[in-house]
Amino acid sequence: MIKTVVNRQHNRRALPGWQQAGKVRVTANPGYAYAALWSNSVQSFWWFLGASTLTFLLGLVALHFILRPLRDVEMQARAICDREYPVQKKLPWTLELRSVVLAMNRMTTKVKEMFDEQTVAIERLRSENYRDALTGLANRRYFEMNLKQLVETGKHGAVLLFELKDFKLYNDARGYQAGDDLLRNTGEFLEAICKAQPGLEYFTVHLAGANFAVVLANASEQEALELGNKLAQALPRFRERGLVDNEEVGHIGIALYSGQSYGELLSAADMALRAAQQQGPNAVHLFDPGKSASSSVNSATRWGEILREALHSKRISLLLQPVKSATDRDLSTIMHYESLLRLTDERGEVIPAVVYTPMSKRLGLATDFDRVMITEVLARLASKRYGEIPVAVNLFPASLQNKDFIDWMCAELAKVPEAAARLLVEVSEYGVVENVDALRDFINRLLQYGTRVGLDHFGRGFSSFGYLSTLKLDYIKIDGSYVRGILENKDNQFFIESVIKVAHGLDVKVFAVSVETEAERNLLVGLGLDGLQGYGVGRPEDI
Repeated sequence: MIKTVVNRQHNRRALPGWQQAGKVRVTANPGYAYAALWSNSVQSFWWFLGASTLTFLLGLVALHFILRPLRDVEMQARAICDREYPVQKKLPWTLELRSVVLAMNRMTTKVKEMFDEQTVAIERLRSENYRDALTGLANRRYFEMNLKQLVETGKHGAVLLFELKDFKLYNDARGYQAGDDLLRNTGEFLEAICKAQPGLEYFTVHLAGANFAVVLANASEQEALELGNKLAQALPRFRERGLVDNEEVGHIGIALYSGQSYGELLSAADMALRAAQQQGPNAVHLFDPGKSASSSVNSATRWGEILREALHSKRISLLLQPVKSATDRDLSTIMHYESLLRLTDERGEVIPAVVYTPMSKRLGLATDFDRVMITEVLARLASKRYGEIPVAVNLFPASLQNKDFIDWMCAELAKVPEAAARLLVEVSEYGVVENVDALRDFINRLLQYGTRVGLDHFGRGFSSFGYLSTLKLDYIKIDGSYVRGILENKDNQFFIESVIKVAHGLDVKVFAVSVETEAERNLLVGLGLDGLQGYGVGRPEDI
């Protein structure tokens, strides 16, 4: 603030020519200047803060767009861990990030190629050892290995032997090239008829020359007879297609297995085939002198009533067999239990699996059995009857195709989240490889509740292993046919070791079943397995 004072007194000492009219006194106040400076500083500060904030936000937006490819790279890496192999098609404009994305794309493609090469090598090894080069069916070695496993482990089913009539004469008359074409067409014919039967668990074999076989697992006498009759009824098509000169194409012999030895089964099947050849053109004969087809139908009807009543009354019990860690020398760590269903009739007698397994599939009771199993196992897990140890339940393939069953199962899992996280679901490789999309959706739904899925009987069929990279499986169980006799079978040792490498690369555990002896245990542990199961590891018990 400036104060002005005017003094009008005459100044006698004024310069010549000037006359003094007065005096002006100026007084300065610094507070005003400080106030103005403060106001300007505050205003400048807010302008600077606003400009900085705006610049920062614009920088963040720009950085977001610049670094977006890095987030895509992160998602790409996570996808590889989840067994997916995406490639980024949109490349960033910055040279540095473009190099990173291109390198990541090359790595993704390389990982996929390495996995494909490994699976192709394993499949080629298996084909060389177990597939017939002419027909593409399983060979006699595969037939013996798998049938021995089924018979000697107490499984049940049937063997159908099929022999082309006068094949040597056919070769002599038409030549070996025509004979090879007939064998190839016969293999395709058997495979097509079997595949058309819903829910049939089977594998087809070219034994040698004019001899073929179809092995059914978990099949009843009636199912075996029906398949044999359908094959026989379709044989005249060979003449219609010009493959043979008359309608008498061949004969079919059927033998059931359930508890007998491998040798006894083959003898029975051969006797059935010889009996069919005596009966006439394209005849079918079942070797089972104590029963007839009509009594089988009546028995099946009665068994259906018994099974439905047993399910309604919930007369079930569970046997649990442990899967133990292969890294423990003393096999003290239990990785999980596998539950096995035991059913009793109204008199308290155990209904054999040879009856209720095929009958449940035939009568449409498969999902009912699975509901009972899941309800019982979830109740035990919720009560922590086995502590924190998970329990595995085997599901019928039909259940995976049943949307109502899957919805029901998910609803049950949601009720007991802690128990759901300790439930394992096992599905047979044979029953699901033809519908991998359904299995993938099933696995993804169960993962929402923490329930993990494993694949049982891995390697029994000839399907490509490529599907493993698309499924979020927790573990696979090598089929027991590869474990039985493994001490002498170098090919099976190499096969299992190769599967382990591929599975571990996908973060999938590998278990071996049907382990019987200490020598087998030691060998399998050396191959790098994660877990072992079998009578040599732990027997099924009611615990």
